Amino acid sequence: MSKQVVFSSVEIREYPYVLGDNPACSSGAPLSIDWKPQDMYTRDIEMFEYTRKDSRKRKAPKVSVQKRAHILLSSGYSIDQIGAAVLKVDEIKKMRADSLKSTGLGDRTKMLLETTGRIPKDILTGMAGLLVVKPTKSTITARSA
Repeated sequence: MSKQVVFSSVEIREYPYVLGDNPACSSGAPLSIDWKPQDMYTRDIEMFEYTRKDSRKRKAPKVSVQKRAHILLSSGYSIDQIGAAVLKVDEIKKMRADSLKSTGLGDRTKMLLETTGRIPKDILTGMAGLLVVKPTKSTITARSA
């Protein structure tokens, strides 16, 4: 006897863009979505699956600095508000960089692991030349003539 779950409809919520505060964007003002949906509607699941784009296989597209600024201006934000957000993000990035400079390499790796859950590959490959294994009593050293 197999158990089965079947859905008949999907509820879609559309959220408005807002000025974000995430310093992870490479440049420009961060873009985010609001907590409150601006529109909600229900669709039949079969029709939804038939008409939707195959978005699960693609990575989320990156939005250019100009496009983000245009979206935010169209959403009612002023140039001053957008500029203030950019300055705030730049200050946070600077503070993070200063914090990393003041800690040791081991602390940096630990901090990256705690904040991101992983260690970037380029850091590991860069560390390969730094890691030196001290010989132990059971180590055999071979030299060629």
